[in-house]
Amino acid sequence: MSGPSVGRPPSPTTTRSRAVCKGALLLLALALVSVMGHSWAVMPVRVEVDGDVLEGDVLSGTVAGVLGQLGVTLREGDETDPPLQRRVTPGQVISVRRAFPVHLTVDGAQRRTLVVGGDVADLLEREGIALGPLDYVVPDGATTLSPDMTVRVVRVREEVVVRQAPIPYQTLRWAEPRWERGKTGLLRPGREGLAEYTERLRYEDGQLVSTERLATRVLQRPQDEIIGVGTRIVWRTLETPLGPVRYREARQMVATAYYPGPESTGRYADGLTATGMRAGHGVVAVDPKVIPLGTRLYIPGYGMAMAGDVGSAIKGNRIDLGFNTLREALHFGRRTVTVYVLD
Repeated sequence: MSGPSVGRPPSPTTTRSRAVCKGALLLLALALVSVMGHSWAVMPVRVEVDGDVLEGDVLSGTVAGVLGQLGVTLREGDETDPPLQRRVTPGQVISVRRAFPVHLTVDGAQRRTLVVGGDVADLLEREGIALGPLDYVVPDGATTLSPDMTVRVVRVREEVVVRQAPIPYQTLRWAEPRWERGKTGLLRPGREGLAEYTERLRYEDGQLVSTERLATRVLQRPQDEIIGVGTRIVWRTLETPLGPVRYREARQMVATAYYPGPESTGRYADGLTATGMRAGHGVVAVDPKVIPLGTRLYIPGYGMAMAGDVGSAIKGNRIDLGFNTLREALHFGRRTVTVYVLD
């Protein structure tokens, strides 16, 4: 039987191998410590949120992680610079831009979108909205966006059309010497003409907003209507208590009566008419547009008269008969009479 074995001392080669392994492990450990120490080192950062500044020391990591460490919560639409996935370096400045709503109306539809700033032109580019050659936007593209702003894109379309329309005729009056004065009648009927119009129509969001006439062409001229008005004076004879009188016109008129004293004409009455005649029986007031002043008249029940005065209330087919006494004026009152216009 063999006796217990006795260990032999390691050879010099084995000793050197173990020493090399231990050195390598030590270097690896030092490298890992170095790397771990760099990854989790505390560093200062600065965060700007819409003008508000937040500074602090954080463990290194991504922008998203740093914002989480500082308690900065991102809402829908918010943007950061640098992006959330970017790693943060010591002294890094992180900018957070808060999103706000903007209302956009385009092509008959309304929608709400979130933006972080810019102007109206930036919004249209972001939303992929192209403007046609005549389209416009309200407010204009250089306007800075603000919360709850409404932006409207107006689609504009123009077209040139040709249409026809009637031309109305006019009515003309013709003095007809063959007809007795007072007679009227149709001498020539009127006829509408015809015109052709070239127009530019402008539509905004499908609604017609303006019409511009570019050209006019008369296809058929209108024919004016002509109304004949008799001018021939026919003299007639009227038998009166004063004898026969010749007259050229008889008018039905509303007659009133006046007395040249203050009871009828006021406290400043001087007894004279507008033409300077002495007021009284035989002098009547008329509307000069109906009966010229100076015209001789005959009124049944009153007698011969001269149109020699006017009055503020005597307009149209009205006549005011002068009397010498207040009693006569009151007795006459107001009535309808036939007024004969004499030669």
